[in-house]
Amino acid sequence: MSNPAAPPFAKTADPVLPPPDRTALFLDFDGTLVDIVETPDGVTVPAHVHDVLAALAAATGGATAIISGRTVSDVRKFLHGFDGTIVGSHGAEWFADGELESHPLAGSDAVAEATARAHAFAEGDDRLLVEEKPAGVVLHYRRAPEREDEVRAAVKTIARGIEGLVPSPAKMACELRPADVSKRGAVARLAGDAPFAGRTPAYFGDDHTDEAAMEWVLEQGGTAVKIGEGKSCAPHRLATPADVVALLADWTGGK
Repeated sequence: MSNPAAPPFAKTADPVLPPPDRTALFLDFDGTLVDIVETPDGVTVPAHVHDVLAALAAATGGATAIISGRTVSDVRKFLHGFDGTIVGSHGAEWFADGELESHPLAGSDAVAEATARAHAFAEGDDRLLVEEKPAGVVLHYRRAPEREDEVRAAVKTIARGIEGLVPSPAKMACELRPADVSKRGAVARLAGDAPFAGRTPAYFGDDHTDEAAMEWVLEQGGTAVKIGEGKSCAPHRLATPADVVALLADWTGGK
C-alpha cells in the first residue's frame, strides 16, 4: 500500500545511492528527466540532460535504462544521443543493443480497433488528444481536465470486446495497453540480465504507473525516488526533473 504523500516539494533526505558501478539505474522520462508539458510533442530536453545521461551510461557500465510510457521511437527522438536500453509503452517495446523488440499485439487488428474507437470518442473536442502506439492507444485530457471521468469511462468502454488490452490510468491521460506488460515487469526482467544483474536497483519516477516498479525495487533493497506531488511508496522525494538531473550529475562526479 502506498504511503501518504509528503507535502508538495517538502524537504526530504536526498537518496543515498550505491556507487555507480554497483547500481542498476531506472529512469522514467516525462516528469522525471523533463518537465511535463501540454502535449507530448511539446517536450524540450535541455542540452545538459544529454550530457548527464552519457555520463550515467559510462559510470554505470551501461546499467542505465529509460522506462517510459512513450513509444521507443518517441524516446529516441528526444534522447537522440542515448544508446542505452529503452523500455517503451510500459514494457510493450524494448530497445537494446541496437535492436527493437515489440509486443505480439503491436500492429494488430485489436489495437487498430481500439485506436479507431478512441478517435471516435475524441471527435469534436480538439482539447482531447489521441496518442497512437504500436501496441495501444492513449487518450490525453490535460487540456480538458473536467472531462476526466468521461475519458476514463470511455476507455473502459473501448476495452470491452477487445482481447488483450486493459485500461491504465496515468497523469491527465488514460491508456489501453497489453494486459501482460508493466513497468514493474520491465524492471524485474532487466534486473535479471547483464549489465543490470547483481546490482542494487534505483528507480526515479513521477507517475502512478511508476509505483509498482518502485515497490519492486524497494522489495529488492533498492532505492525509489518520487518526483513532484502525489502519494507514493517511495521513501525519497525530489521536487522537479531539474533536481533529478542535478542529483545524478553530482552522483557521477559531474557539474
